[in-house]
Amino acid sequence: MKKKLLAAGGIALTMFSGGTAYAQASPRSPLNDLGMSELRSELRTRHDAAVAMTQDSNVVRSTDSKFQWASEAKAWCGIAVGYAKSSTKDEESINKCDAFYARMNAAPPPPPAAPYVPPPAPPEPACTASRATEVFFDWNVDMPAGEAETTLAAIAQNRTQCGWGPLTITGHADKSGGDAYNAKLSQRRADNIAAALERLGVPRGDMTVVAKGEGQPKVDTADGVREPANRRVEILAQERGN
Repeated sequence: MKKKLLAAGGIALTMFSGGTAYAQASPRSPLNDLGMSELRSELRTRHDAAVAMTQDSNVVRSTDSKFQWASEAKAWCGIAVGYAKSSTKDEESINKCDAFYARMNAAPPPPPAAPYVPPPAPPEPACTASRATEVFFDWNVDMPAGEAETTLAAIAQNRTQCGWGPLTITGHADKSGGDAYNAKLSQRRADNIAAALERLGVPRGDMTVVAKGEGQPKVDTADGVREPANRRVEILAQERGN
């Protein structure tokens, strides 16, 4: 616990519970240079303002230090006014009156800025690419047409972006040749597509190559019919983890 008292000469002391006191000096106020009449007016103005502030319910309830500074100003300005009534300038009480009056009228410090929290990263765009693709072939040809390179490059790129798992590559043939010949033709078609995807960065171990010959036509035809839709390789990407 501590209390303030006025020592000889008007020096403000702060007394702690142990009985030790020390002087608290304030900057010299320019009020000390005023004539007595003007000084009394300035001191009274500060005292009355401090009293009003200590009675302001908003100040009393506030969480800043205005009430504390207003209470100090009221006390010290009251002391200075008392001295001034007897035509005495008590420099220490004048200094403290002016200092605490300035503090009580100062704008409160701004609240600390909230820590910067970066905005959340935008969600990854949903993958809209189809996991199933077909590449078509000319009659009795096991190499895909040139435009197939664009299709295969998209598969390789989408596999990475969409997080696809292994690929199943299935070769097919139409019914224009014998069963054994078409089985080998569909196998070569599937192998060539797998090799092209491997060149585009798809590991060979992530591809399963299957040949169906003419056994699973896309368009059912009579035997011996050259059907372009049946001369194909189907590429199916598994979802990751499946």
